[in-house]
Amino acid sequence: MNRRHLLATSVSLACAVLGQQALAQDSYPSEPVHITVVWPAGGGHDLVGRLLGHELSTEMGTPVVIDNVTGAGGTTGMQHVADASPDGYTIGVMGLHAISQSYMNDSAPKLDQFDPLLFISDEPAALEISPDTGITTLDEYVTAMHSDPMSLINGNDPQGGNSFVFASVISNGLGVEPLKLPYAGHAATVTALLTGEVQTATLPLSPVMEQAKGGALTILGVASEERQPQLPDAPTFKEQGYDVVGGDFIMVVAPKGMDAAIRQKLSDALLTASQGEGFVTSATKNGLALRQGGPDMAAQELTAQENVIYPVLLDAGLVTETNKR
Repeated sequence: MNRRHLLATSVSLACAVLGQQALAQDSYPSEPVHITVVWPAGGGHDLVGRLLGHELSTEMGTPVVIDNVTGAGGTTGMQHVADASPDGYTIGVMGLHAISQSYMNDSAPKLDQFDPLLFISDEPAALEISPDTGITTLDEYVTAMHSDPMSLINGNDPQGGNSFVFASVISNGLGVEPLKLPYAGHAATVTALLTGEVQTATLPLSPVMEQAKGGALTILGVASEERQPQLPDAPTFKEQGYDVVGGDFIMVVAPKGMDAAIRQKLSDALLTASQGEGFVTSATKNGLALRQGGPDMAAQELTAQENVIYPVLLDAGLVTETNKR
């Protein structure tokens, strides 16, 4: 083949590829988009998925279905996303749990099996307590725990879930060791706290926002640098003399290998949906600390969060030998 024919062939191939990408972008989406939520209905991630799904459906002109694929501390749902076809029709809401499980569980999908599309919010950890205990301050809680560590049972996720990690971080920071009782998702933990099955919880703010505002539970401390505007009366740990800062995050990911044109169209639509008035108003009302960004920001934040959480898991003896760095 001479140079002229070789050049013509190369140009033809390039045009064909560009034509296929344009066709893929133009025809997408032609069926419903599924958002996988790895926790049961009623929790913070489920709320985000449903709010985002509503806005995304309008933005893309296609139905958006929320699939609650639960189990194994979030691993079942994340594996569902990782195994899905990278065609833009299956995406997932992800948080700290996926990082934890990738180090704690040899069978869990690894972070490089996902393509970050959208960063949504930071989710500071918090310590909640039932008013029935009579405890209203963090110092009173610490004193009670030192007096009788078994008196205040803490409700949290199974190992690897965000409120499980929060419980470890907060306990270490306060110098206490509560009995931890796992529940299948945030909604179940909130119910356990409200009904007296447990006396404390270490949930992020979004699933307990309304109960805290109504006085059904008390926020003893928030693990952020400053008070959260949605709950200005809830003190931070730091202002009470305890250096406890940390939390979860929420982002949207897709299985690795998506067509570049579809990836761009989907990530653009997700960012627009997350910045829409409907999403912002409802998410803020429910306690989300919004900080939206596209794929580049999401990827950077995922790496940063991994570097924060790995030492915590390692110190707690939760990293398997296979997954040690």
